[in-house]
Parts: sequence; structure tokens; C-alpha cells
Amino acid sequence: MKAGKIGWMLLLVAGIVLAGCGNSKNRKNEDNMVGNDKDEHGCIASAGYIWSEVQKDCIRLWEKGVRMESVANKENTAYIIFAPDSLQVELFFSGDQPNEILDRRSLPGGDYAWNVEDDDTKNVRQENGKWTISQRGNLIYQQVDEAK
Repeated sequence: MKAGKIGWMLLLVAGIVLAGCGNSKNRKNEDNMVGNDKDEHGCIASAGYIWSEVQKDCIRLWEKGVRMESVANKENTAYIIFAPDSLQVELFFSGDQPNEILDRRSLPGGDYAWNVEDDDTKNVRQENGKWTISQRGNLIYQQVDEAK
């Protein structure tokens, strides 16, 4: 082979290798693009969506839920999301605490509370026009004033 042909072949191989590296980089960037992080339900976390079991949909908590603050520590928050028929409520907590789904029950006075038939369960109810979450009779979360 002539030296000129070898040079062209090396240049061609180098171009193919560099083009392949560029495509790999582009694919990696595509994987990191906002909106390209769907979970098993199709919810896009980078856009603020999370799966709600009671809604059977991807939702944004701040759009669909009622924001609650911990009575003990204002840094801890929770959101309550009602099923479309209000027969269940789903509790979303900040931190690593798992979600809970509670069932609606009628109270003697005609109101409703959402809980599970278990002494240790959380109870969701509306008191004095505000949503509350209590456990064992102790208030643990209350609805945040909208004016804040």
C-alpha cells in the first residue's frame, strides 16, 4: 500500500471512532434530559409528578393536595390527596416515611374521618375548617394557612 492510502485509511478510521464517541455522548445527554425520567407508572419526577394510588394518575402534590405541617417540626410536611369519590385519602409524607391510604368512615355526628380499623392508624378529619392528621388522639399535622 502506498503511504497516502494508509494515511487516508487512518484518517477514516479515526473519524469513525470519533463519530461513535460523539453519538455515545449524545445518548448519555438524552438520558439526563429533564422529562426523560419516567417511573414505572409513566410519571416524570423531574417535572414534579408522582404516582397517586387513589387518583390512579401522575399528580403534582402542590396542585392536587392539601399541604399539611407537622405540629412538632414545621420542616416536616405532608400532603393529603383524596380519591375522586372521597372514599379514600392518600397521605404523602416528607422524608422516608411511606405513603398511607385511609378509608372513609362515618362519624356519629354526621361528619367523616379517614382511617383504618387499627388503634395505631392515623386519622384524617376536618376540624374547625382545617384538615388535620392525628394519631392516638394526638394532633400530628395540620393544614397550612393559604395566606402564608
